Amino acid sequence: MQRLFADQLRASLEKKLASIYCLVGQDPLLLQESKDLICAVAKQQGFDEKNEITLDNSTDWIALNEQVQSMGLFFNRQILLLNFPENLTAPLQKRLAELVGLLNQDVLLILQTAKLTKPMEKQDWFVQANQFDAQFSIVNCQTPNIEQLPRWIVGRSKALEIFVEPEAIQLLCYSYENNLLALKQTLQLLALLYPKDKITLSRLQTVVEQSSVFTVFQWVDALLEGKSQRARRILAGLRGEEIQPVILLRTLQRELITILTLTQPQQGMSNIDQPLSTAKLREQFDQLKIWQSRRPLFLQAIQRLTYRKLYKIIQQLAELERLVKLEFSNDVWEKLADLSVQICH
Repeated sequence: MQRLFADQLRASLEKKLASIYCLVGQDPLLLQESKDLICAVAKQQGFDEKNEITLDNSTDWIALNEQVQSMGLFFNRQILLLNFPENLTAPLQKRLAELVGLLNQDVLLILQTAKLTKPMEKQDWFVQANQFDAQFSIVNCQTPNIEQLPRWIVGRSKALEIFVEPEAIQLLCYSYENNLLALKQTLQLLALLYPKDKITLSRLQTVVEQSSVFTVFQWVDALLEGKSQRARRILAGLRGEEIQPVILLRTLQRELITILTLTQPQQGMSNIDQPLSTAKLREQFDQLKIWQSRRPLFLQAIQRLTYRKLYKIIQQLAELERLVKLEFSNDVWEKLADLSVQICH
């Protein structure tokens, strides 16, 4: 089994076409490009039929199994693309394992799932896929985060035979975060305007647009990290997308309650101005099943907060929710921006 980022897929395909690919993530551009790339290489190797199916409780598994085992009248080899549902139930897992057990060299299986967890990797279908093909490939199609995005831009620029200066890369990241399709189109435009040339900040400013797309979870993560400027910027973006404020409030409330649970204040605590406890943090992380990637974010917030400040923020969120629900106040966005700074500092 091999694990790849989407931008490593082309090089892997040039070496060998695997029999099974699992595309993991939700970025529309990376998912589509990965599927197109795999199918293009497969077509060159005689895979001239493609079927795409979304798995659910009504999937005709008998017909699907027969299709895997049979040769068509008008095609020699076939590509089978299966889109996973949000919850891969036990019956679906069993059916999928049966299907993988029927695979042969004339079938290329492409699986697409929003996420791939450790428990999923222990399921029979995954184990069988790994046994069937040692080159079974997991392709990461998650949108690059703000730290990974510069590397993605450099890779794309190199393929387009242009060189983007560091200051221009920063502006591209700022303007197109979470919107790879718009970023790809901008880089293609720059390659047309300045073929095999250097992209300076001044050149970029003539074509760049503000096309970042943010999520509520990125706002919360920025708050946990203490990045107030980024948090306010994301908040402005969410307001422009007309996200309902109550969604932000509830999401942040849930994370703050998680912090309170993680730090478990002692009964009879005499001073609520003391820092949050980290005594049993690792144990609590495991018990609450906090993802490893998010634990550093929680730790940064825990190291900044006191019990008094945490209680006060939770009370303010309750008051903001009252404003939204009872008074329909438009002041909530300004108050959320002020609260963002308070949490970060």
